[in-house]
Amino acid sequence: MPDLIQNLTGPRTAQQELFYDLEDSASIIGWAVNQLSTMAQTTTDGNAPALTKICELLLAEQNKLSRYADEVKAGSILRTVD
Repeated sequence: MPDLIQNLTGPRTAQQELFYDLEDSASIIGWAVNQLSTMAQTTTDGNAPALTKICELLLAEQNKLSRYADEVKAGSILRTVD
């Protein structure tokens, strides 16, 4: 077990970097959706439908990135360093 813990502090592999980058991007999109949803609920200038549509599109992209991250984690998508 100490070896496993020690190895966690080393440099990440290209595969790990890809996984974490995809997860980070999905999280940022999720945050943006929350912010835009709040704006859509409180806006009085008639932009709510446009903001809601943007949220729907962003959620679809967030789900896509999350699926890609799952595929990377499962080893279905591989990244190599040139």
